[in-house]
Formats: sequence, structure tokens, C-alpha cells
Amino acid sequence: MNRFRRPGSAPPAFVIGVAAAVLYTAGVGIAVLVGGVDATPEWIRDTAFWLAVALGLTLVGATAEWATNFWVMKRACRTIDAHRFRDASIDLQVYVEELEKMAGPNDPLTLRWTSTLAHVLLHRGQRMRAMALLALVIDDQLSVLGPNHPDTRRSLRLLEHHVDITAPIAPVEAWWR
Repeated sequence: MNRFRRPGSAPPAFVIGVAAAVLYTAGVGIAVLVGGVDATPEWIRDTAFWLAVALGLTLVGATAEWATNFWVMKRACRTIDAHRFRDASIDLQVYVEELEKMAGPNDPLTLRWTSTLAHVLLHRGQRMRAMALLALVIDDQLSVLGPNHPDTRRSLRLLEHHVDITAPIAPVEAWWR
């Protein structure tokens, strides 16, 4: 399974709105090319210009945010693979907070990475914090994904293995791959 792939898509209303703005701007551009600048009213040209500027700025901002989040996620994965759990928990905390802002706390990707954060916290020795976080994740996974979803089952197995506070923490390889 690819850890970096995000399932899902953009909301339909957002996609339709962006498509309408792009088509409007392109239509005005074509009208100016065909009929000339004087044949197209100034307010239509101004509207198309500002729509293009807004779309461009949004695209640049979204690309920068995506690149930053991807970098943080890759760094967290490298630190987990290197068994540097303190660094991984810091990176994952940042990534989970960004996911909660962008996608929401009940998004499947947010829940998956929050579950990963809980397991990393177990490896840092923060068992109570990890178990509380895992319990919240499981509640959300059960309501959003259902009891038979692989992520829900993985979180339930993790909780089951760590209910006994004297039990050893499962190795990274058991849950990471």
C-alpha cells in the first residue's frame, strides 16, 4: 500500500466553480482575440483579469501548501523508518494539524495519520496520551469508515495489543508496512 496516496476527490461544487471561472476567463480571452479589445466591454475584461489573478494566486498557494505538507510527511516517514520517534512525533503532529485544517478531523487520511501518531507516541513512552488519542481515532473511524475498514481494524488491533500497560510495544515493522 502506498502511504503517500490520498483517496478521495475535491467537492463537486468547488470543481464546478473553478471550471466556470476558467471557462469564463478563457471565453473573454477568445472574445478579445476574435473581436478585439474595443469590442469587449471593459467590465468583462476586468472581471476576467481578476478571476485569472485569483485563480493563479490560489494555485500558487495550494501548490506551496501541498509541497510543504508532502515534505513534512516524507520527513516523518524517514524518521519513523530510522526509529527516531521523538522527531517523528513532532513532524506527525504538525502534519496531522495541517490535515485537520485542510480536510477536517474526520477525513480518512487525517484519521490514518493520527493513528500513526498515536503509535509513535507509544514508542516515545507516552502511553496514556497515545491510548487517549487512539481511542478518539477509533471512535471516529468506526463512525466514518465502519468496523470492517482496514484502517479501523488496524487501530483496533493496536489498541488491543496495548491495553495491558506491562506489555511490550509492538515493533514498528509490525504496523508501518
